Amino acid sequence: MEINQIYNEDCILTLDRFDKNSIDIVLTSPPYNMTKRKGGYADTGRYDVYQDWKTEEEYINWMVSIFNKIDNVLKKDGVIIFNINYSIENPILPYKVICEIDKMTNFSLVDTIIWKKKNGIPFPANKRRLSRLFENIFVFARKNETNTFNTNRQVKSISEKTGQKYYEVKYNHIEAANNDGKCTLNQATFSSDLCKQLLDIYALPNSIVYDPFMGTGTTAVACKMMKLNYIGSEISSEQCKYALNRLSSNGNC
Repeated sequence: MEINQIYNEDCILTLDRFDKNSIDIVLTSPPYNMTKRKGGYADTGRYDVYQDWKTEEEYINWMVSIFNKIDNVLKKDGVIIFNINYSIENPILPYKVICEIDKMTNFSLVDTIIWKKKNGIPFPANKRRLSRLFENIFVFARKNETNTFNTNRQVKSISEKTGQKYYEVKYNHIEAANNDGKCTLNQATFSSDLCKQLLDIYALPNSIVYDPFMGTGTTAVACKMMKLNYIGSEISSEQCKYALNRLSSNGNC
């Protein structure tokens, strides 16, 4: 696989073509399966190609299969950074996904980061539902690497008596923009600001970062800004073109 490329194909196909131990970190935000209505939000333009509707079982099995394929290609001590949020219609789904990943894959949840956005949804037209200003970002490592997975936290002091190392503080709370600007092809993007802050914690120098749901190229843009390498998968040819335009214009929307 060539680095710094976005492949216009299903991520399952890309993951099957990777060599073993070929990527350092996965950073992604998959479709959230946000509605039970057939056709999902595609009819309203949430995505240009993808139909954001599966049964709960289909969606969970899909995520589990992707994690199992990532296990075949992720380097030792690499991590998966996984942004997923809940919907009004099925608020428990993300937590079911996390439980099944822990049960059915070689990965365990090692941290949860709270992303505070600039503004949230839904707008205040629902009496009972709170506007979702925060999203969860779940960090996974292999079950046998939960005490060795890569981070960039630096030693700040060492106890003279015990030799215990104390590391710089990194809180599990990130404030970042919702996105890098509106795009009619994909109305569910995250921001390069968020990606940069996450990669600053977990991506070692010269890392290869893979995003199986690259969308409009935000992960790649953040990698380019940080002088990291990227590989992405995206089923929408128009979003691939959009992402390449962003990358060729120094990461601007």
